[in-house]
Amino acid sequence: MAKRFYKDVRVEARDSGFVVLLDAHELKSPAKKPLHLPTHKLAQMTADEWQAQQDEINPHAMPIMRLVSTAHDRVAELPAETAAAFAAYIMSDLLCYRAEHPDTLVQKQAENWDPLLDWTKSRFDVSLTVTAGILPVQQPEANRQRFITAAGDEPFRLTGLAHLAALLGSAILPMALDEAHITPRQAYELGFLDDLHQMEEWGVDAEAQARLDKIELEIATVAGYLSAL
Repeated sequence: MAKRFYKDVRVEARDSGFVVLLDAHELKSPAKKPLHLPTHKLAQMTADEWQAQQDEINPHAMPIMRLVSTAHDRVAELPAETAAAFAAYIMSDLLCYRAEHPDTLVQKQAENWDPLLDWTKSRFDVSLTVTAGILPVQQPEANRQRFITAAGDEPFRLTGLAHLAALLGSAILPMALDEAHITPRQAYELGFLDDLHQMEEWGVDAEAQARLDKIELEIATVAGYLSAL
């Protein structure tokens, strides 16, 4: 890890956006481009991560920096491709694949996931086929197009949506979270309903719980990032 080379961190408005200054040096992306951020709140969150670094800079302790760097260096170059990759999750969305047994899990999935499908229908005019088991089910191609449109082309938002979709196996949950229809905690509980049910039935496995705790924190971090846009 690199040594901390700066003392002060601050945010400054510049060119219809905001930059983070490490002493007098403007923060750059990993691709060595000036890192211009769209809102003061997001710039401040990025600055706070840099300010929190100790004698050595630990990139793994800067999730917001990773997200803004991805948006700036990668997604901004490929917004259409990123929107398409995000929208592809609606064609095999987690919420459409239900357990066949036990009855308690079947009921829990229906009670928790069906309202999200109803919201998706109302909000995006997307109708989804629900199936039991793991065999793929064909969804209308129009669903993909509607979610491409809903995702838009703003790279910072696209980065958050795409990251959450990959984490949750769903396009619905990230969109519902982004629109404040559900909370980060609800997104976690809905996305990992099966895992949490298994723990309720069979007891908590420490390793599995640690993995889920890390995922819950990641969801909350990305939700905070999206709310800062």
